[in-house]
Amino acid sequence: AGVLSLLTQCVSSASNHKFPEGLNLYCKQRSCYDVLELEESATGPQIKKAYRKMSLKYHPDKSDADDAQAVFMVIATAYEVLSDEKMRKTYNDFLAHPERHVWEHYGHFYGAYYAPKSDLRLVIAGILVVLSALQYTIFTTRRKQLTQVILAQNKSQMFIKKRVVELGGDKLNLKKDRDFGMWKALEQEATGEVLKKALVDGSRLSDSIGLLDLLLLRILLLPLDLVKVVFFQVRWVVKFRLLGQELGPDEQVYITCQVLKCIEVEWEAKEEDERLDLLQQELWLPQKRQEWEDDRALEREEQRRERVQSAQYKRYKRFIKKQ
Repeated sequence: AGVLSLLTQCVSSASNHKFPEGLNLYCKQRSCYDVLELEESATGPQIKKAYRKMSLKYHPDKSDADDAQAVFMVIATAYEVLSDEKMRKTYNDFLAHPERHVWEHYGHFYGAYYAPKSDLRLVIAGILVVLSALQYTIFTTRRKQLTQVILAQNKSQMFIKKRVVELGGDKLNLKKDRDFGMWKALEQEATGEVLKKALVDGSRLSDSIGLLDLLLLRILLLPLDLVKVVFFQVRWVVKFRLLGQELGPDEQVYITCQVLKCIEVEWEAKEEDERLDLLQQELWLPQKRQEWEDDRALEREEQRRERVQSAQYKRYKRFIKKQ
């Protein structure tokens, strides 16, 4: 008899388990513990030691038997099942409950077989790092393209030239290297002013993406952000609602931004005269806010009427009727 048949006889006589007929899982109709000549309480080092011992004996390179390859595959399968913690847990459940439906056994087996072998936390961290790198690349590329588009506009070019003259550029002799360098510096300063006024996705075009803007750090700092939000809300309720204190300059700007539905960066991008004018309207006071909203509603209505009465709109309506 071959080595495989001899091993099968030994396993059959040693195993006390009754396996479901036709179930081609794990070590098939054999016990993986018996294949490696182990008890079910065997530890990880004991499993590895038994596998090495039997590999030296039954490996095709060590054995001259005709069925050495098949025997070694049985041993390798048993080791694969018992050396993996999730697979072994599933296998022990299989041995303890052979009466379960065959599809339930198949589900447990493939669930353990295809389960991630790496630490899930490391996998998630790796994905976040890749996404953060992709976010940085897209951000910098998009900002570079938008910068080129905005600076190429005639309005931007005229502003830069006018601003350079205001900064004293008209007094420079561009034929001199020193004056030409000063001109370039003034031009760079004026260009920076243009980019500071240009807002994209709620941030200045002149701003570069920082580490705290990356997805990975935003998720890590999420608990801190939540604490800040809760603290701000509690402080606001206690200080201004319960104690009735007057709003400070920062709080006045905060309420004004809420009324305008703009974020801090958009507020800072406004001209100083416009910001002062808005603050003078005291939009944090309910009555003043209502008056301001009523005025905006009237402006929108007037703009709508002008648009409806315009020749372009009338041509559009005639065109729609003809369709």
